[in-house]
Amino acid sequence: MNLHLTGHHLEITPALREYVQSKLTRISNHFDHVIDASAFLVVDNAKEKDRRQSAEITIHLKGKELFAEAHNADL
Repeated sequence: MNLHLTGHHLEITPALREYVQSKLTRISNHFDHVIDASAFLVVDNAKEKDRRQSAEITIHLKGKELFAEAHNADL
């Protein structure tokens, strides 16, 4: 699976990249034909602490596309 990892106001460290890859390898247990995945990690200056950090992931499957978005105080 090809992974495209992008950060906004955030440096993508090797540990962060490895963590995202380890979580996305679990998706291959559920789907056979994963083409690629795009992850977009953002750190903003939102007023609410629990909405400051967000992660958006798009997974391209054969014939389908999955999208997930989460906001939290910690990535």
